[in-house]
Parts: sequence; C-alpha cells; structure tokens
Amino acid sequence: MSTTSNVLPAPVQQKFSAKMLSTPQARLVHRIAAVPYKMPANSGTILRMRRYNRLETAPVPVNPAMMNPPAQQLTAVDVDATIDWYATYNVITKEVTLQNQDPALNQAAARLGQSLRETEDQLVRDMLEATASIVNCTGGTNGDNPTEIARADVDGVVAALQNSDGEFVSNMIGGEDKFGTGPIRDAYFAMADSNMIGQLENVNGFINKAQYPNDRGTLPSEWGSIGNVRFFLSSRGSVSTAGSALGADVYNMFVTAQEAYCCVDLDGSSAQFIYHPAGWGKKIVAPCKKSSLIDLEAYGKSYGNRAERQVLAA
Repeated sequence: MSTTSNVLPAPVQQKFSAKMLSTPQARLVHRIAAVPYKMPANSGTILRMRRYNRLETAPVPVNPAMMNPPAQQLTAVDVDATIDWYATYNVITKEVTLQNQDPALNQAAARLGQSLRETEDQLVRDMLEATASIVNCTGGTNGDNPTEIARADVDGVVAALQNSDGEFVSNMIGGEDKFGTGPIRDAYFAMADSNMIGQLENVNGFINKAQYPNDRGTLPSEWGSIGNVRFFLSSRGSVSTAGSALGADVYNMFVTAQEAYCCVDLDGSSAQFIYHPAGWGKKIVAPCKKSSLIDLEAYGKSYGNRAERQVLAA
C-alpha cells in the first residue's frame, strides 16, 4: 500500500514549535500613581474615605482679656468607592487527532490573566477620563484646538497643581558625573498614549529616560520627563477620536499628584482561575460535549477619585 503526504492528517505533516510566539501586552500605566486601599471582607460593598478640610489661619492676636477668638467649623469631605466584580471566560472546543502539541489550556490561562490586568488598567483609565479637570494645550503652532503639546502647557499644569498644594509623586534624582545625563526634578506623573512619543521628543527641555543619572525608580513604561512631570506611555492610553477643532484625534494625558485617586481591593479575595472539564455545564457547553470551560473571575475592584488631578489634552 502506498501513502502520499497529501492524505496524512495535519498533525503528521507538520511539527508544532514548542516555543510559543509572544502575545503583545500593553504597558499598564494608569494605576501607577493610585493609592491602594484594602476593604475588609464581609463589610459591605462601599468603602467610605474621609478627608478633613484645613482650617483658616489665625493671624490676629487675642485681646488683653484673653477672650476666645471666633470658633471655626470643622468640615470634612467623604468619598465613597463601591466594589464591583468583573469576569470573563474561554470555551475550548479543540479536538485532537493524534497528539496535541499546542498547549491550548495553558495559553488560555495566560491570556485570561493578561485580560484581567488590562481590564483593570482600562477601568482606571475610564475613571480618570470621567473625573479629571481638563486643560487644553495652547502653546503649539499647528493651528488646531487643542494644539500639540509645548513646554508652556506642561508648566501651566504644574503651576495649577502647585496652586492646589498637590504633592509631587517622585523625588528628585540628583545629578551624577556621567556623560550626557542630567538631574531630574521632583515630579508629578503623567500617563498618556504611546502616539505622543513624537510630540514629547520635540518639547523644549525633554529628557529621555536614557539620560537620567541612574535608572533607580524608573519603570519600563516611562519615556522621559519635561520640567516637573515624568511621562508614562501605553498603547491603551486615552484618545478622543476626531476630538479637535479640525477633526484630529486628541490624546489625553492624565497628570496626577499624590493621593489624587485610589484603587480599592477586597481583602481576602483575589482572582480565581476555574476549570471545568468537557461535558460540564449543559447550559454553557451543550450540545458540544467535547468542550472545556475556563473561567477567570476577577477580584472585587473599585476606583475612587479625589482632587489633585489634571488632564492635558494635545
């Protein structure tokens, strides 16, 4: 009996490489400056955070009779964060002829984990989009509104945060005796889309991360700094499609001070990876009895906002 390669099943005609090609993963930047909170288990779904307002100064001395000055009212602001749950799953219907060289379940688990973290980053980004105050770039020369980013725009946002007594997120990186480097100032953090690379490189005073005196305290997503702002870029940054006066895309940059926003984790709970074998759950996998179900349930998450935050649109 003669057999040609044309009639052999596919797994016999090919060799599956044991080294998988990498899956692109976005850099998760939007939680970098968030304040982490833990909500105790079995304590409801709302975490209330309170901040007391500062009192007015008392520059007038008391009179000779030492009478009490007028009293001040102690006030506070409450910020509520509500815990939400998120989940997704895969249904695997792969039928193996001879030998399965593709670790489909392993890859499904990895991709579900990636989806979890990217979903978390997207939720934080969407929260920042909905709550931050907006400052349009006006220092550029392209004739649009907003314009491309310029040094004056960055300095204006820094001044606004300073006038609100916003604390810097990172401390200064002192200069060192190294060729081509320069000191980095105390800085706020800015999170933006990676399409901003060209504009940032052209801003007067931009310092690339490679020119920092040392790499301590830097992250892979950091691109560089301008004045008192360090920039972190991601392919999942905030974009307002056709949002400018001339119909161009607008790239939103979230410039944040300390304690501008927070992320709340549910204490005692974490992401769960659930596997159900073939034939499980008639309502989900029927009538295909060869299916397997993988479910990744994200832990409870909530994202709250505070005050010291600006959006710089370019």
